[in-house]
Amino acid sequence: METALLDWLARTGSRVFTLAAWGFVLVNGAAVAAVFLTRDRTLVNRWTGRLLAANLVLVGGGLGVPLLASAARLAITAVSPTVRISVPVSDQELDELAPASVRDGIRGR
Repeated sequence: METALLDWLARTGSRVFTLAAWGFVLVNGAAVAAVFLTRDRTLVNRWTGRLLAANLVLVGGGLGVPLLASAARLAITAVSPTVRISVPVSDQELDELAPASVRDGIRGR
C-alpha cells in the first residue's frame, strides 16, 4: 500500500504541474491573441488584474501541489519502517541467522 500511495502522489504532482503549465500558456496566449486581434489597448487595462490573478493561481498550484506531494512522499518514506523481512531458503541459513528458540518456533517443534 505504501508504494501505491507514493506512486499516486508522484503522478498527482506531475499531472497538476502539467495542467497548470498548459493553463498558463493558454490563458496568456489567449490574452495576447485578443490584444493583437482587437488592437484595443484598453483591453490590457481592463483585464490585467484578472490575468494576474489567473497567473498567480496557476503558478501557485503548479508549483505548490508538486512541492506538497514531494514533501508528503518524503514524510511517508521517513516514517515507514525500512526493515524488510526475508525468509531463509534452507535450514542451514535458518541455523545461521536465528537463535535456537526462534528456529524451534519456525520449524514447529
